[in-house]
Amino acid sequence: MADLIPAMRGEFGTFEYWITTMHVGDLVKSITIPKDVDGWDDISIEERYQRDININRVKKEIAPYFANDDSRFSSAIILAVQNHEGMTFEPLQKFGVSDNLPQLYVSAAEDIGFLTFSGGEVFIPLDGQHRAKAFEYAIRGTDDNNKPIEKIAGNASLANEDVPVILVRFASEPSRRIFNKVNRYAKPTGKGQNLLTDDDDAIAVITRRIISGEANALIPSDLVRWQSNTLSAIAREFTTLATLYDANILIADQEPSPGKQRPKDAATDELKEFYEDKIREVWEHLLGCIEIFREALLDKDESGDDRRREIREEMLLGKPIGQLVLVEAFLDLRKRRIPVPGSPSDSYWQTDTELCARLNKIDWSLRNPQWRGVLTNEAGRVLSGKTTARLAALFVVYLCGAQLTEDERTRLREHIWGADTDRELPAPVA
Repeated sequence: MADLIPAMRGEFGTFEYWITTMHVGDLVKSITIPKDVDGWDDISIEERYQRDININRVKKEIAPYFANDDSRFSSAIILAVQNHEGMTFEPLQKFGVSDNLPQLYVSAAEDIGFLTFSGGEVFIPLDGQHRAKAFEYAIRGTDDNNKPIEKIAGNASLANEDVPVILVRFASEPSRRIFNKVNRYAKPTGKGQNLLTDDDDAIAVITRRIISGEANALIPSDLVRWQSNTLSAIAREFTTLATLYDANILIADQEPSPGKQRPKDAATDELKEFYEDKIREVWEHLLGCIEIFREALLDKDESGDDRRREIREEMLLGKPIGQLVLVEAFLDLRKRRIPVPGSPSDSYWQTDTELCARLNKIDWSLRNPQWRGVLTNEAGRVLSGKTTARLAALFVVYLCGAQLTEDERTRLREHIWGADTDRELPAPVA
């Protein structure tokens, strides 16, 4: 770090601190990660105010963002200064800079000045060590073992950009307390909130597109809840943003993609349009052909809210997990041959319209005992979880008349009845 930097002094609670900026390259060279501080291995768990760095997260998420996104930004890095005895702050007033300024300016200038360092200081991140390590990787394009990092070519110009920094004097207990409070009360945003702002995930972008705009919105945005992943009994919405996203991931994953690239990583506009067309095609068909969906969205205004609430209270397809199960089952059915008595080959491929007709024959009522152990518990409460949804979709596939392998039938029995696998599954409805 430079011997002298401009800074602004402040006080908060019992802490004195200084706000400044540093070149990213200088920050990377100056800091010492807590685990590398002398005596780190000897201190107790209570004194360890920093977590170990999650290198995998740094490589896959944070470093690529800093290396590749021209709109990158970082909040302030909080550094504790060890060996701070030679660190001093000198306000501008000391140099007579404010002699001819109006009194209002003089008062404001009292906390503006320069920090000087003796050269023996050690800078330890209390908040931001993952970002600091990501800066290092983003600049080099390689990790600590000098191995290239996927999606990073190395961005040397990042080293000359400015990052905000907050400096405090190091003391073991106060420093630990700062770390604990900063991280304890930093509440992570929910999945729906993340999907609203994520521009790097192509499926998140597409999900927002299909509910945006009046002309081409498949579901009006005011009928899609983003604040949470569930719908309460009084919610007016039809579904949640998280449910749409999870369903869209399933749809996109069925389409061939170039190389090993995941649909959510689609980078070109052409590829995004390709996946959006496939996703829209599925939703347009299901929203038009599945009777319960069609009824729930028949009146999209407030006058239709009560009917949506009634459907959610009575039907599994009124609940987010039921909607996700139906989409997954529909996609699975598209890949299977379904026996049809009397047909020449005794089986044939079903059209999407025929598949929807079979799905409509299912009794989706929450009171139907066939859902016990599948999507509801013995008390009739709806179950949740990805494994539950996956096996419930397989159960729906079976109800639609598709032939399951013996392994699939066994998995279903175990999911529904546990060890009692000798019981027979109910008869298909189609």
